Amino acid sequence: MQKKTLTSLFSDYLFRIPDYQRGYAWVKPHWLDFVQDVDGLVDEEVRGHYTGTVVVYRQDDADSTADVVDGQQRLTTSCLYLSLIARELVARGDRGYQRAVEAFLFAEGRCRLELNNDCKELFHDLLKHGRSNTTVLTPHGKRLVQALDFMTVHLHTQLQARGETAGDYLQALYNALTQKLHFTFYTIEEECEIGMTFELMNSRGKDLSVLELLKNYLMHWASRNGHKHGTAQALTATLNRSWKTIYGNLGTCTGNEDQCLRIAWTLYCSHSPKNWVGYKGFKESQYIPLRDFSLRNERETREFIVTFAEGLTEVSAEYARIVTPSAATTTPGELTWLTKIHHTGNIANFLPLLVSARKCRNDRSLAEDHYIELLRALEHYAYRVFLFDGRKSNTGTSRFNYLAYRMFHGKLDVAAVISEVYGMARYYSSDKGFKTWIGEPDNWYHYRYLLKYTLYEYELYLTEKEGKGHRAKIAWEDLKDSTLEHILPQTPAADSHWRDVWDAKNTELYLHDIGNLVLTHNNSNYRNFDFARKKGSAGSGYSYSNSDIRQERKLALFEDWTPLECEERRQTLVDWISTRWGSPYAVEAAPEAFAGDLDEDADE
Repeated sequence: MQKKTLTSLFSDYLFRIPDYQRGYAWVKPHWLDFVQDVDGLVDEEVRGHYTGTVVVYRQDDADSTADVVDGQQRLTTSCLYLSLIARELVARGDRGYQRAVEAFLFAEGRCRLELNNDCKELFHDLLKHGRSNTTVLTPHGKRLVQALDFMTVHLHTQLQARGETAGDYLQALYNALTQKLHFTFYTIEEECEIGMTFELMNSRGKDLSVLELLKNYLMHWASRNGHKHGTAQALTATLNRSWKTIYGNLGTCTGNEDQCLRIAWTLYCSHSPKNWVGYKGFKESQYIPLRDFSLRNERETREFIVTFAEGLTEVSAEYARIVTPSAATTTPGELTWLTKIHHTGNIANFLPLLVSARKCRNDRSLAEDHYIELLRALEHYAYRVFLFDGRKSNTGTSRFNYLAYRMFHGKLDVAAVISEVYGMARYYSSDKGFKTWIGEPDNWYHYRYLLKYTLYEYELYLTEKEGKGHRAKIAWEDLKDSTLEHILPQTPAADSHWRDVWDAKNTELYLHDIGNLVLTHNNSNYRNFDFARKKGSAGSGYSYSNSDIRQERKLALFEDWTPLECEERRQTLVDWISTRWGSPYAVEAAPEAFAGDLDEDADE
C-alpha cells in the first residue's frame, strides 16, 4: 500500500476501467465536493489532502496497464478537471502546459485512463477538445459531459471573481490537482481477491451500489470457496462477464441498479416484498451462504450463483427495454401499451411481472397477442386503481410479485394472470363506484393527472379512428396546465353571451367537469371569448375550427355551448371511458383466493 499523487499515479501506469465495472456515476453533489476540495488546496500552506483509494489489478507484471478496481470516479473527474484547467492556461498564453498535459493525460494517442464500454472515445474527445464529437446517448456518457460543463462554469466563475490574479490562481490550481491530492494506492495480486477487497472496503463505510456489493460478495465467495475445488477463476470470469453485460444493459436505459436487482431477487429468490433487505439478503443460508451450508451445500450454491448471474443479465436486458421502450427494442403493439403504462406514472409496481412476461414471450411460452392483452390489463389496473381511485403507488405489490414469480417458473399461465389483474382492479376500484362517479358531473379539474391522461387517450382514440394513420398533433410531453382549456371560461365577462345561456347552478355543476374541458395547444389564445369567437371558422385564425387537435375541432360542430351541449359531449366521453376502462368481466368482487393478500398490500 502506497501514498501517491496524481502525477506519480499517471507516470507509473496506464489505467483501464474494466467492462464489468459500472460507468461514470458521479453527479452534482460529488462534483461540488471535488472542486471545493481542490480549491481548498490552492493555499500554499496546505501540504495535501487525502482524496480516497485507488485499487488496481494487473494481469501481467510486464504490462504497465492496470485495471481500476476502485477509484474510477475520482480518477475520471480529476482528468476532466485537469484538462479543463490546462486548456484555460494555454488560452491565456501559457503554452508550456499544453505539452505537460499531453504527456500527463495521453500516451501515444490513447488516454492514460481508458473508460469502459461506450465512453472510451467520448472521454478522449472531452480531454482533448473539451467537447464531444458524437451524439451522447447513454446515462454515464451524459454524466461525463455534465461533469465537464459543471466544472467549466465553476472555474470561469472563480476566474472572474479573481480578476487580475486569475492566472496565478490557475497555476496554483494545476499544482494543487497534480501534487496535493493524495491517493492510497493498492495492487491486488489475484483477480479473485477483488471481492474480498470490496467486502473489506464496505465494512469500513465505503459507499457502493447494491449491484456492486453483490458482485463483490459473489467474487469473495468464489475466492473463499472455489480454491479447494479449482473453480475460483472460472466462477470469477463468469461473474465479470455477466456484470459487463449487466452494466452495458443498464447503461442504455433510465432505470437504476437497485430496482433491477430487486426484480431479479423477486423472480429468483423471494416474491414477498418484506423479504427484500438489499444485497444482504443474498448472504442468507437458503440463498448464497459463505460458510454455513446446512440449507444449501457448496455445489448447489455455486450452481445457483451461476444461474443467478446469468439470469440477472437477462433480467437487466428486459428491464432496460421496459423502462426505456423504443421502436428498436419492442414490437409496435408492445411499445404502444408500455408507453401508456409509463404515462400513468405507475409502472414500478408491474416491473417484475413485465420482466417475467417478456421473458416468457421470448421463450415462446407466451404468445404475442396474449402478452399485449396482459399489458392492456396492467394499463387498466393503473388507470382504475392509481389514477381514478387514488390508491398508494405500492397497492397490489405483493400479489403482482407473486404472479410474476409463478409465471416466471412456469406455474401460472397468462390467462389466469390477466383474470387476476382485472379482479384486483375491481377489488380496489369497484365497478359500481367507477360508474357512479363518472355518471354525474364532478370536478375533474381537481384531479389534474387523471384528467390529462383521460383526454390524451381520447385524442389518441380519435386520431386512430379518424386520422387515416396520422399521429396525434399533441405529444404527452407537451401536456401541462396551459394545455387544458375550459370551454365555458372560469371567469366570463359580465356582458358576455355566456351569462345569457349559463346560470349559476349549471356553471357550478359543469365548469370543471370533463364535459367542459378539452386539450388545446395554448388556452391563452381563447381568453374569455364567447363560444362563437372560440369556435371560429375556416381562415378565422386560432379557433376550434382550425385546430389540429381532433377533440378540439369536434367542438366546432356545435352551434352554441350551453348546458345541453356540454351534457351531450360529457355523455360521449363517459360512454367512451366506460368502454375503455370498464371491467371486461361481469364479476364485481375480487376472488376470495387472493383478497387477503390484497388487504395486506393496502396496509403497507
